[in-house]
Amino acid sequence: MFESSIIEVDGVFVGVVLQDGPLEPYRFRAMHERVTQMDGDTLPTFEAAVSRVRARFRMGSGKTPRMAEPVRHRA
Repeated sequence: MFESSIIEVDGVFVGVVLQDGPLEPYRFRAMHERVTQMDGDTLPTFEAAVSRVRARFRMGSGKTPRMAEPVRHRA
């Protein structure tokens, strides 16, 4: 590994950007559930990686919260 940097968005640790060599692209490793879809993504620059991670994190998970199903108990 040539270089690595921690990515935080709004004070929350979301992942790490890695570069294997000076001419290699950057890879993102997700550590937060909102950005897990980006885990392993390859990006051309560090700035592009940070920008994309921030946008994804601020969009949220994209999942709707699960609702508990009503349960009826018989006496």
